Amino acid sequence: MNLFRTLLLGAAFSVLPVATVWAADDHIISLQEADIRDFIDDVAVVTGRTFLVDPRVQGKVTISSEKTLNENEVFTVFKEVLRVHGYTLIRTPNGEYRVTLLQGSAQDAPLTTANGVSGQMSTAIIKLRDADAASAARLIKPVMHSQGQVTANPNGRVLVVTDFPENLRKAREIAAAMESSNVAREIIQLSQLSVVDAQEALTALGGQTAPYKIVAMPATNSLLIESSPDEMVRLRALLLTMDRGSVTPRGAISVVPLRFANGSDLLDLLAGLLPSYARDGQPLPTVGYDVGSNTLVISADGETQAELSGLIRRLDVRRPQVLVEALIVEISDVAAKELGVQFALGDTSGRTIPLISTNYTRSAPSLLSLAGALGATGQTVDDATQAAALASLTGLGGGTLGIGGQSGDVLFGAILNAVETDDDSNVLSTPFVTTLDNQSATFLVGQEIPITTGETLGSSNLNPFRTFERKEVGIQLDVTPQISDGDVIRLEISQEVSSIAGVLTSAAGDFVTNKRQIETTVLANDGEIIVLGGLLQDDEQIDIEKVPFFGDLPLIGRAFRSEGKTRTKTNLMVFLRPTIIRNAEDARPLTQSRLNRMRLEDMNQSGRTTSKIDDILIEPVTTGLLPVGPSPEE
Repeated sequence: MNLFRTLLLGAAFSVLPVATVWAADDHIISLQEADIRDFIDDVAVVTGRTFLVDPRVQGKVTISSEKTLNENEVFTVFKEVLRVHGYTLIRTPNGEYRVTLLQGSAQDAPLTTANGVSGQMSTAIIKLRDADAASAARLIKPVMHSQGQVTANPNGRVLVVTDFPENLRKAREIAAAMESSNVAREIIQLSQLSVVDAQEALTALGGQTAPYKIVAMPATNSLLIESSPDEMVRLRALLLTMDRGSVTPRGAISVVPLRFANGSDLLDLLAGLLPSYARDGQPLPTVGYDVGSNTLVISADGETQAELSGLIRRLDVRRPQVLVEALIVEISDVAAKELGVQFALGDTSGRTIPLISTNYTRSAPSLLSLAGALGATGQTVDDATQAAALASLTGLGGGTLGIGGQSGDVLFGAILNAVETDDDSNVLSTPFVTTLDNQSATFLVGQEIPITTGETLGSSNLNPFRTFERKEVGIQLDVTPQISDGDVIRLEISQEVSSIAGVLTSAAGDFVTNKRQIETTVLANDGEIIVLGGLLQDDEQIDIEKVPFFGDLPLIGRAFRSEGKTRTKTNLMVFLRPTIIRNAEDARPLTQSRLNRMRLEDMNQSGRTTSKIDDILIEPVTTGLLPVGPSPEE
């Protein structure tokens, strides 16, 4: 009998149906909810390899093969099964294999000069000849596994990629495509024509499938173009013709439409610069702003108009945006224990009133209230006595053991009360907001609760009134990002998390609120997660009420005291991740990932196979439309 089949029968006889083996060197795997560690043991015997299993590797596997497999194919299937379940193999220098979590395994991946071994993570070093390593990394990253890593040395020509073999091949192909000898790059300086206008014209001319790439650099009024050598010759000639043709006599007024900038802000800037453009014998230049069309109007001589228009074009550029994601994690555990004994002994004859009792402010029910109600049995019991006894019982919590009664004129009673509470909470909040570079943004989700600020009863309580103010309670994120060289982001942050803790047991009855706030300024790289702050707190309080002397006696002293113990453990951490969004290509995957998440949430909640979000965003509205016909002018 084949060894693999024998092991399967021994390891999981009751749950693993095993198919028939057709040849001595072939195996058929058929597993249903088998323990993954048993599966690893079986593969170790079949393949003759040694596996070192991480303690965190747990779970069940289900495999079904319809054809026979040799030992190498069994090992390949084994690696794919591990990968599906979030595990991977790492080859050790001695030849063993470590079975460990896929997450975080990239740092242990061995170095390879080729594409690695199928089913195993490897690290490859890719040297570039002409292409920029950072640009290549941005193209390679989207096609990598979620646990893969790509690192590019700044302004260098070396890539370090860690991933599975199929993704290493993709990385090498992308790097090779970027270094094609049929690619030319050139910077073309324009003197008259705006680079923004030139970029828009060439983009519209080439369409979505243009055989060239154009990057406008307004600061130097130049274009960076990448294309084939033949296409570069054609584009250079076209741009030089457009640049010479743009020189036309200017009138007294120029109209400059703005694309990205806010005209009000530019108008304030230009107003401070206009005196420097004053010329002898010429009126001072003026600049106006039309809000409706977001257009600046310049009144000056031709030379001044050209200078001011060039300045405006350099300032009228698309500003990058920053997506700021905050992660607030709070894990708390509150445990409380109380144990107390009360007893009472008294005379109800009315002749003498001896009384011995214990009663504690932290204990419920109140034994004295119950004893008073019991002592009134057979007599007229007033409402106040009954109310006191009832209130004492309603305050009862936990477990209570008691005894009481009346023997002749002697009234007696004893109560043992024990309470234990344990409250756990795990709060995870992920507020995020997108804003322009150097532009403040605020994100707020919460409620406004009333807080008493004053109260007046009036004369003889004829016109009582109370005044309130509204207080915001919830999650608030205020952030101002500033992008600097090297994609380092300076962030001015104010993060606040507040909630309602309860209501004060006082005449005011106002709310009690919890508040956690961080105000700080930090530096972070693009896409880097940093910790803003946190709190690790372990608060333990012990309250003891006792009868002097008697409460300190051994053993019987427990009957003369009440004890309470409360322990509160809080773990609170706030993390932050800024991501730069320079264009639509950067924004699209970020938007799509969050849109997909909401689609899944909607489908899971509604039980539908499609999301109602798609009905709104994708499906066109086809009902209630007017018939299409000729216009009134026709």
